[in-house]
Amino acid sequence: MKPNGGGEPSGSIADAINKSFGSFSAFKEKFSSTTVLIQGSGWGWLAYNPSTKKVEYKSMPNQTSPRTEGLIPLLGCDVWEHAYYLKYQNKRPDYVSAWWNAINWQDISQRFDQVNK
Repeated sequence: MKPNGGGEPSGSIADAINKSFGSFSAFKEKFSSTTVLIQGSGWGWLAYNPSTKKVEYKSMPNQTSPRTEGLIPLLGCDVWEHAYYLKYQNKRPDYVSAWWNAINWQDISQRFDQVNK
């Protein structure tokens, strides 16, 4: 995460997202719509699957990490109320929408390149 982040990824992470989801906009829609629907506390994740050598989306309850399923987390959106309640109160969709503006795609791309060798 970083101030004034967001936008769209480039390079190898963009290629991986396009390969797995068809396009960045399709990925963003799936990530957002599924993450908003998590019941109670949890996380939406973009994770790397070393078995398939692809990125995938995972929603996970509470504090569960994709590592528990052998996946490598690349990007996570915390939807526990403590992450957004003071500013967004019960408006989780607004929080997730604003969250996209803080993503540090350079950092995610570097982490993806490290695990995708």
